[in-house]
Amino acid sequence: MQEFLTDLPLLVAVARQKSFSKAAAISGMSASTLSRRIKLLEKRMGVLLFYRDTRNVKLTDTGSALIERCEFILGEAQKAYDSVVTNMRRPSGLVRVCMFRDMYENHMRGMLLDFAARWPDIRLDLTFAEHSVDLRIDPYDVAFLIGPSIAPPLVVRKLLTIEPFLYASPELFKHHPMPVEPKDLYRLPCIVLERFGHRWPMHNSNRQVLVDVEPKYTFSSVEMCRDFALAGHGIALLRDRLAAPDETAGRLVRVLPQWSGGLGHDVYLVTGPGQLPQRVRLFVDHIQANYASRP
Repeated sequence: MQEFLTDLPLLVAVARQKSFSKAAAISGMSASTLSRRIKLLEKRMGVLLFYRDTRNVKLTDTGSALIERCEFILGEAQKAYDSVVTNMRRPSGLVRVCMFRDMYENHMRGMLLDFAARWPDIRLDLTFAEHSVDLRIDPYDVAFLIGPSIAPPLVVRKLLTIEPFLYASPELFKHHPMPVEPKDLYRLPCIVLERFGHRWPMHNSNRQVLVDVEPKYTFSSVEMCRDFALAGHGIALLRDRLAAPDETAGRLVRVLPQWSGGLGHDVYLVTGPGQLPQRVRLFVDHIQANYASRP
């Protein structure tokens, strides 16, 4: 058991990095030493924890089940250590944050600058990811995710609801008819933001319908969706705040203006279970306070 506890951080590092060489660099040892330690651990336990080839390292089903428990144990140990140390000094350390790029550009820029000014000893490591992440295995303290499919036991805090609308360039309708009903979208070129998917729940004050669109283009970036809509390549779901300057200038028009892109997409601030380290708690409280103060 003592050997297992000693090797536990190494096991988690390999699982997170999906690479013995990267995990070895983080752990301050050679890749061969790390590989030997893991193989010895597997031998002692009598199970295979990782599939290995020349390029990839992947957890076995047994390894995945073990890692899920080990992540919790290691996390709780880190939190216990942090709670003692940070209470004895000014808040400091690293907070690893993951969000969509447009979330930063349209909502978070000022909040993060204010946080950095208020807590200069807390470092932020910000990663932009256009796909959903899983804090049970991905190396982040905080993630901003669009719900509702967020796996337990993660802790979710709703921040806002994004309500997109349909926009297109007037140039598009020189070659295609203007839609009259949401069902007409199926016959028109559509530009799909990957995380919204190609099933668009359209809503007005009286009706809600689900439209299966045929994506002509699919992007993970909302800015690319806007750019292709501006160029006349199709209809895109965009937030009115993002489209407003181009709509005012006549470069974009609202399509089916009485309809919105569903009842909205909820955005959540997500953290792992249990007590948060002080530096992470300060970050979470700062973000929540900023959203709570918005009209």
